[in-house]
Order: sequence, then C-alpha cells, then structure tokens
Amino acid sequence: MTFTLTWLDWCVGTIAVGGSIWFGWHMSRRVGAGKDSSSFFLAGRNLPWWIVGLSLYATNIGAEHLVGLTGDAYRYGLSAGTVELTTAMCLGMAAAILFPYYIRNKVFTIPEFLEMRYSPLARSFFSGLMLIICVMTKMAFCLFAGALVMTSLVGSDVTNTSVVMTMVISIAVVTAIFTIVGGFAGVAYADIIQSTIKILGCGLMLAIGLYQVGGWHELLAKAPVAMHVHKPYTDPDYPFWGVILGAIYGGIFYWGVDQVNVQRVLGAANLKQARWGAMFCVLLKLTPIFIFAMPGVIASVLYPGLEEPKNTFVTLMNKLLPDGVRGLVLAALVCALISALDATMNSVSTLFVRDFILRFRPHTTEKSQVAIGRWAIAACTAAGVGAAYLVYKNQEGLYKYLQTISIYLVMPITPAIVFGILSKRVNMTGAVVSVIVGMALASLFVADQLMEMMSKGTGEATFPFLHGDLTRNYTYRGLYGTILVTATLFGVSYLTRRPRPEQLATTTVDWGERWESFQGLADWRLHLAVLCVLTVLCYWWLW
Repeated sequence: MTFTLTWLDWCVGTIAVGGSIWFGWHMSRRVGAGKDSSSFFLAGRNLPWWIVGLSLYATNIGAEHLVGLTGDAYRYGLSAGTVELTTAMCLGMAAAILFPYYIRNKVFTIPEFLEMRYSPLARSFFSGLMLIICVMTKMAFCLFAGALVMTSLVGSDVTNTSVVMTMVISIAVVTAIFTIVGGFAGVAYADIIQSTIKILGCGLMLAIGLYQVGGWHELLAKAPVAMHVHKPYTDPDYPFWGVILGAIYGGIFYWGVDQVNVQRVLGAANLKQARWGAMFCVLLKLTPIFIFAMPGVIASVLYPGLEEPKNTFVTLMNKLLPDGVRGLVLAALVCALISALDATMNSVSTLFVRDFILRFRPHTTEKSQVAIGRWAIAACTAAGVGAAYLVYKNQEGLYKYLQTISIYLVMPITPAIVFGILSKRVNMTGAVVSVIVGMALASLFVADQLMEMMSKGTGEATFPFLHGDLTRNYTYRGLYGTILVTATLFGVSYLTRRPRPEQLATTTVDWGERWESFQGLADWRLHLAVLCVLTVLCYWWLW
C-alpha cells in the first residue's frame, strides 16, 4: 500500500517526535544522566509520581499496541483488548505486595532482590531469562510492528523481507543511539511527551473513525459481535474468562516482576510516589481498548476484506485521517516505537551490568559501569534485530502471538517470586524444582505452537490433549501450568528445610504487621478502589 504524507503531516510529525527526543535529551543532561550508575540506570531515584505513571504507560504501549492490537481487533473484535482492562487488578497487587520490598531494599534489578530472598544462582538465572524475554518478546515485536508501518510509509512492499529488515535495523540503531546518550533519565522524561502524543493522536483517530462510521450506535449496529469483549470459554482466540484468569499470573509478572516496567517504579523518589505513579498508570490504561482496539473494529466496518489485517493501522492512517492528523498519528507510532524500545534497551543494560558484570567484577567503577551499560545496549540491539526476523515469519495475529509467548515464558518463574514474598516457608529447593517443572511445561506448549505454525494440524495430532476446548487456548494452558508450578513450589518447600531467618527479614511479608492508617484522599488504596469501579463499569459497558 502506498502511503501519502503532505507537508503538513511531515511538519506535525517531525515537531512532535523531535520535540520529545530533544526534551528527553535536554533533561538527561540537566540531571547528569551519565555521572554514575544510579543516574544512568534509575535517574538518581528522584522521579515524581506523574513521571512514573507516564513512563509506565509509555513503556507498556509500544508499536505492537498500535499495530498489533488494532490488527487483531480487526480480526477478533474488542475481545482482543480484554486484557488491557486488567491493569487495576495486576498493578494494584504489585503496588500492595511487591513494590514495598523492592524499594525498601533499594535494589537496581528484580534479580538482585531474588538473591536476597533465595541465592546468587536465582539472581543469575532470572536475570538471564529476563534478557531473553526482553529481546524475544519486547524488542522483536516492537521492531517488527514499527517496521511494517514505516515500510508502507516509504511506499515499499511489506512482503519484501530485505526491505522490512532494513527498516527494522534503521529503527533499532536510531533508538539505541538515543538510549546510549540519554540513559534512563532521557527515557523517562521523553515518555512525558510521548505518552501525551500517543493518547492525543490515537484518540483523534477514534473520534474521526466514529464520525465516519455514523457514531457509536451505528458502529454497534454494523459490528454487533465485534463490539463486545465477552467471548465464550470455548473461543479459540480470546475467551473472556481465560484472559481474566491469565492476567492473575501473567499480568502480575508483567507489572510487578518484569524489569522493564518495574524499573520505572525503582526510579521513584519513595514508595508513596511509586504507588501514586502506579495508580496514574492504571487510569491511563483504561484508554487502550478504546483508542487502539476500537479503531480496528471501525476499520472492519469501513474497509472490510483487508488481505492483511496486520496493515489495519496503516489503512486507517492512509484512508481515514485528514492532513495534519495523519502526521500526529504517525508521530504517535514513532513515539510508541521509541518509548518501548529505549525502555527495554535501558533495562537490558541494567540487568547485564548489575547482575553479571558486578557479580564477577564487584569493584568496577561507576564510570565503567555506565560505559559497559552503553555497550550492552549496542549488543542487545543486534540481538533484537535477529529476533524481529523470527516474528516477521510468524503467521498468527501479532498481538495474540505476543501474549502467547509472554505467558509461556513467565509461567515457570512467577510463583517462585510472588510467593517468595508472600510466604516465609517457600525455599530455594522448592523454587528450583518448580521452575524446572514450569520450563518443561513451557517447552511442551511452545513445541505445540511451533508445530502448528509450520504445519496446521501437526501439533494437534502429536499432542491431542492440548487441543480440547479448555486446553487449546494459551490462557488456559498458562493457568493450568501456573497451578501445577505453584503446587510443586509449596510441596517441595514443605518437604525440605526452611529458609534461613536472615533471608526473610526484609524480603517477605510480615502478616502480623499493622496496616498503614488511612490517609484520606491522598491514599493510594482509595485511588485503586475508584479505578477498580471504573474498570468494572468499562467491562459492563462493553460486555
């Protein structure tokens, strides 16, 4: 598809994107982003709540949302965005249970906390796994989704592998340079502008789309099935209750354990600012199902019969939007690319330096840590480009595939981390055995997925027990796997020696401790309660 931009589009897009990058670079220099490791990796731990919230949102909303979620909503309807409304539950639990222990121990990385709770081996294993997750799910999908649109922008063939991969490399290199120079401070401050651009640009796309289709009621009449989030438990793609249950384990990991997201919280000035920022993010996360998923449904009404649903976002930009607005939405896409990628790159460098370099070279100077972190960004950029090529060859829905792989990767480790904080009885032996069981299950699920990708029906013939109504979908598989992993964790822990008291002092919940007193309108728990009500109302409205 040929993409047409006017001079006004170019002006609006360039000013919006360039302004956000300049602001991030300027603020990073102002706060001295490269003066020491704390400044480069965590912005000096001085971020206020509103920057924490905007940065969490910007990090979450990558190009896979704008391109992938819109494309999947074109195919599957609003049910593709069901998981977006689970943030109140997931981030609320993380703010209540996990964040206090991270901030109290002043860790740089989540694996660093796991060393305190379990052992150095746990730290190395989890850090290595997080590096794989960052490259294989975050960088790969974001690079590929952005490359699809940018390739269309220059009028090239999106089915041409060499052209798409050239665009992937270009995007990766530009983002890496910004991250290397600006560090975490540059990333966080740029997120302020970039989050605003995403919401404004895609919000305008929704408004124009609703106008063109004839309004809300006309959209309901023309797409009666697609405009509902609820799908039966037998739905092969997005069963409602499967998605909700999947958020209990997958979502808590994503918001409460995933280094890329939690690093925003670790950069907060204190626990209060971290929790307020988390609640601000929950508020902002009420928007994706409307401004990213709903335009996909609108496209299915206005432009039915698209051969490639992955190009839905491009189609909307090209055919729906007027001059100027097209440039702003393009800026939203570019900002989504930058914010998700630079966040991941910075987190990869943090993990590599703090969990590997300092372990073997504990006396590494602050200046050397920053330098090594910058080289780590360059290395992960190359790996991300390779992973993006694998995504390019996948034929499934982009957003659905991202959710599938993410759940399979986090399933083995989430119970050990969450219950390691909740229970003083969970020990290292139980954690190791449970992770092994989880990895075996994840390998089985991924093998079935790959076999189905290569030859339809091969996976079902090989593993028929994985293709029933309550086992075919990735959300059910992840749920069953998590239950089995959790049972293994507690079973082995209770059959073996208790953890040492010094491992538990600052890393596990003291259930006898008094709750914090209510702080009135400023209490984050009140904010969470209101946000939960709003979330339920959204589900009820779109049911």
